[in-house]
Amino acid sequence: MTVSQMSLNHFKLTANLISKEILRFTPAGQSVTECQLHYLGELSEAGSFRKVEMQIPAIAIGAIATELQKIELGQLVSLEGFLTHQSLRRLSLVFHITQINYS
Repeated sequence: MTVSQMSLNHFKLTANLISKEILRFTPAGQSVTECQLHYLGELSEAGSFRKVEMQIPAIAIGAIATELQKIELGQLVSLEGFLTHQSLRRLSLVFHITQINYS
């Protein structure tokens, strides 16, 4: 897989942090934080505006997991990362957070 193919799955979202689990650690010692994000807004589609509301599960691993723990519930955050299946057996999507952007 080339670098350009790897960057095709790049997801950006500005949303409210509405829940987060306590920091946990994998057997390999990596810190992990799972959370839920909520987006509400209006977006342009086919020349008209559409109300969009969604809740999306997300996960952060490593230093980003620790950083995510410091964010207050309800706070608006800008995040970047990628989407993938929850597991090999569960095909629902999860947003893997790789960067938190502060304005």
